[in-house]
Order: sequence, then structure tokens, then C-alpha cells
Amino acid sequence: MFAYSVFRWLSRASQLGAGLVLLAPSVSLASVDVCSQPSEASRVAVSFYDYPRSDVAELAGQVRRTNQNFDFHYALDETWSFGAAYRYAILDMEPIEPQTNGHLHTVSFPIQRQTRDNGKGFRLSIAPTLSASSNVMKDPGEYSQDTLQVLFALVWNRQLPSGATLYYGICGDHRFGKYTPYPSIGIGWRPHPQFLVQMGFPTTRLTFSATRSTDFSLRIAPDGNEWHVKNKGLDKQSQLIHKASLAELTLNWRATDRHTMTVAVGRHFRNRYEVTLQDDGVVTLTDDSAMRLGAALEWRF
Repeated sequence: MFAYSVFRWLSRASQLGAGLVLLAPSVSLASVDVCSQPSEASRVAVSFYDYPRSDVAELAGQVRRTNQNFDFHYALDETWSFGAAYRYAILDMEPIEPQTNGHLHTVSFPIQRQTRDNGKGFRLSIAPTLSASSNVMKDPGEYSQDTLQVLFALVWNRQLPSGATLYYGICGDHRFGKYTPYPSIGIGWRPHPQFLVQMGFPTTRLTFSATRSTDFSLRIAPDGNEWHVKNKGLDKQSQLIHKASLAELTLNWRATDRHTMTVAVGRHFRNRYEVTLQDDGVVTLTDDSAMRLGAALEWRF
């Protein structure tokens, strides 16, 4: 298992000039974030999150979780980019016995095409994705339409006379739990050279550049996922769904022109799991708001 670091939200707030490019976290969500603007630089990142145990409201139990992520992004030119992303969550629920063994994987292969012309832009992102428990992922014969999802984004942007950038479109992914299409709209502007404000739906972010090498970023966004799971005997199957909102503060330090280290502290709230048990019973668990600690390393090339 690799485990080193929580994701780096943004490469760095971009400059105003030909237009404000709305950057977004490359490894921010449990599911892959195709709805956000990809990094302009080719990059590799690894990240690690730890969630301390939190109490479950519906029973005398607890939920414990860790996440390990890997991201590869290659910018072929100004128009095309592609990559691969891996999310590995270890979920421990006590005292219940879910159908899944608690080892949950999401593997995605995003392809992005974007154009810019006279202050206007358009981006198409498509990411074939497998999301399942380990006893499904290790055997392609167990895959089904519940294992595969096609994440996507169609996003337009235009620079406003004020210098701000408006973006709008439609996206589809797991961030709200079940896979669903949803509208994406927001505005980004720089009220001061050190501040970048990106306000919208589904993500709002404020970035402060403290020094040339250090950024602080505060972000609020939905943070969910959905996995196709089976029991050990592979004779029972269901969907495990996680829904939550996340508020997180990150510190990004660019150690060199190519290397960035990130530390993060956040809080999950409105946290809910929809789980099928070994006896086929279905439960919805709401655990207390939970802290999340993380660290990440990124290499741009």
C-alpha cells in the first residue's frame, strides 16, 4: 500500500491575463473530479487521508476510514490531456457486518479536450471509471454495469468585462453519492493580487497566496462516492453509497518549481452511508461530523 499524502487542491491560483483559469483540486474528492479544470502542467501526485473514529447515530458503533490516492495527468498540448486516477478507501464499521470487506477502489482514466478563443473557452472531459470493492475489482468476470460509470463534464467559460471569469455547464459523477448529472456554475475573480475567489456550485474556494511559494486554500464541496460491492462468496451484491459535505483548509508549499507539498485539515459533515448487510438488510448510517487530516506530494514535469 502506498500512503503518503493528501492531495494538492490546486496547482496554484492562475494569473489574470488572457483570462482567469479556474483551477481545481486534482485529487480533492473520493471520486475523480472531472468537473473541475485540470492542471495545465503534467503531474504525478500521491496523497493520504486519515479520518479518526466517529460515532454512528443509529447504533452503538463507530466508523473508521483511511484514503490513499494516486493521480497521473499528462498535458499533451494546450488542447488535449489524459491521465489515470486511483482512489483506495479502507472502511471499518463496528459492530455491523456489511457485504463488502471494507476495501473500496475507484480507478478512472480521464480524457480532456479544451479550447480557448477571445476570452471564451469550452472543455469536454470523459473518464471511464471502475468503482468497486476489492473482491469485485480483482476479478473482471464479476464486473457489471453497476461497476462501470462514465464520468463527464461539459463546461463553458468566458471572461467578463470586470476581469472575472464565468463558468457554467453540466457534469456527472459520484460526488453526491449516487452517480448523477448536475449543473455546474460559478464565477472566479481576483479582488487583490494575493486573493483568488472561486464561488459557485458544486465547489466554492478561497485561495490566499501568502508568499511566492506558499498558498492557503479554504474549500467547501460535496464529497461522496458509490461502489459496487460483493460478499466473500460473490453470491450477494449491492451498492455502497457515501454522502457527505466537506470543508477543508490546505497549506500548499512549492518546495521547487516542480515539487509541491500539501498538508490539510478538514471536517466532514452531513455524513451518511447507505449499506447492505451480510443478511441482506439495508441500513442508513449517519455518523458524527468527522475530522480529516491529510498530506500530499506532487511532482510536475
